[in-house]
Amino acid sequence: MIAPKNASGLGYAILLAGLATSTWAVDKAPSERNLMEDLALREEFEIGGRKAFFYEHAKQDGKAVPFYLVPADGSIANPPLHVVLHHAGGSAKQAINEAFAAKHRHQYVSKEHCALYLDCRSLKTDWWWGWKTIEKDKELHKKQLQSAEERVLQTIEWAVKNQKVDRNRIYLSGRSMGGSGSLGIGYVRGDVFAAILVNVPAGAEHFLFRLQNSDYPDPPPTINTSSQTDGWSKRQEDLLAYCEENKLPMIFGWGPFGHASRPSMVNSAVYDFPWREIVKNEAYPVFGNTDSDQIYPGFKGKGKDQNGQINGYFRWKNMEDIKDRFSMELRLVRQDELGKPAAIPKQAIAAVTLRRLQNFKTKAGTSYAWKMSRQGKQLQTGTQVANKGGLLTLPKVVIGAPATLEITPRK
Repeated sequence: MIAPKNASGLGYAILLAGLATSTWAVDKAPSERNLMEDLALREEFEIGGRKAFFYEHAKQDGKAVPFYLVPADGSIANPPLHVVLHHAGGSAKQAINEAFAAKHRHQYVSKEHCALYLDCRSLKTDWWWGWKTIEKDKELHKKQLQSAEERVLQTIEWAVKNQKVDRNRIYLSGRSMGGSGSLGIGYVRGDVFAAILVNVPAGAEHFLFRLQNSDYPDPPPTINTSSQTDGWSKRQEDLLAYCEENKLPMIFGWGPFGHASRPSMVNSAVYDFPWREIVKNEAYPVFGNTDSDQIYPGFKGKGKDQNGQINGYFRWKNMEDIKDRFSMELRLVRQDELGKPAAIPKQAIAAVTLRRLQNFKTKAGTSYAWKMSRQGKQLQTGTQVANKGGLLTLPKVVIGAPATLEITPRK
């Protein structure tokens, strides 16, 4: 469904009026302002053989804020939605043009998917997350979102309703400033986003500020390609350490390519990770203490692993998630799934933490039995107690060819 050109009917106004209070229900006070006010369709056009719509909505810093919507082809009743945040110096217009000219993986979507290209140029030096505004009063913004963040979430909610989007398949991506914005806005919103993809994110401050000052649901699995020689890559090592310590999802690849948008230069197991196959209503594993990882050298670091990956070799598939039993296939990626050769090990050992469990709920202090098996042959067994937060982490799981992880409450 596409909004009427004037977007001004009574029913449409009622729909928009509810958006300002529906997008931040985790632990932050929502804005009282409806940032979708004065929504107007400015242009209909075609790009890459697809229909596209150019909108403008509520003014900020004296300028109307634009965005572009590319509907799906209608072959799926409730299509996925891919949201793109542009880089510094760029725009939504540039992002949509690049998406259909070069088919960049973080901007382009197939015809079965809906796409939303957002714009933050009117926010001056605040960028996607309200940088200068937050710096003026960090205590205040620990408790509430800045308008840039609110605008992204309200526009997504509008698109979800406008296009009848599958809420379990909303994806967020960006590079440079758009990458850091995607981390800061999206990582604490596992209730909205299925997965995130970022390329050379410009800093980790937004990400860390929100994580350290929020109560948040299980985050979306995130694929992050960065470079230790990038002047904007400061604190990526802090991001990785925070994820490791708190058992949070982060698939990371790096190489010495600076701030250039060259994600294909990283390990192909990371580059070719099928991130848009992840759905919000299925459990996923977080891997830690993995013996197949390289060591990120840190910002301008000179360590031996100038190219490397963290958690890139693992793949999984949910099998059963019921009240008294959970099972998941765990395996290493196959070379025939990748566009370029990768040094895939025969097996890897990792701690496995489960997040986004749907029906099988792990409880703090409760003991669980687990086993790994392949074609009826038992490979590993053990028991483990969920921590005080209810997270269940299984130590030293051996992962190689496809095998089934099964977990049940210990009797």
